[in-house]
Amino acid sequence: MTGDERMDGGETTGGQAGGGATGPEETTVAWTAIQPHWRVISADGYEIGEVFLPTGDENADIFDGLEIAHHGGPTVVHNWLDRPRYVSEDEVAAIQPGYVRLTLTAEEARDLPVSDIPETAEILPDKASAWARFKSEVEKLTHEDRTY
Repeated sequence: MTGDERMDGGETTGGQAGGGATGPEETTVAWTAIQPHWRVISADGYEIGEVFLPTGDENADIFDGLEIAHHGGPTVVHNWLDRPRYVSEDEVAAIQPGYVRLTLTAEEARDLPVSDIPETAEILPDKASAWARFKSEVEKLTHEDRTY
């Protein structure tokens, strides 16, 4: 994902999130269907990265936003070289099977903040081994306790 090609094959000037002359693109799938590695498309048609993790409360059906990564490498690379960036729900224009389109241009997306969403708490049983507790602490410190 270099961010150099338009996904719709159009000119690089202007561009409306999704529809051009036919109007804005509509969401056809629920936010809970978003999967890691789905493409993230800017409002001006560039593929700017991929979904790292959707954020929200599935039980209350509250969509908070997305963590996105600008490259497609392994998780460890995300955590050390390309920390996931946070996109709030109001910057998501449409959700389609396999991709999410933003209201931000590719240029604006370069300045997204590093994601600082708190991790889900992991509760270890009282009988967890010392190794399991140590491993859990290392994962928290290195941010390797992600979903994939």
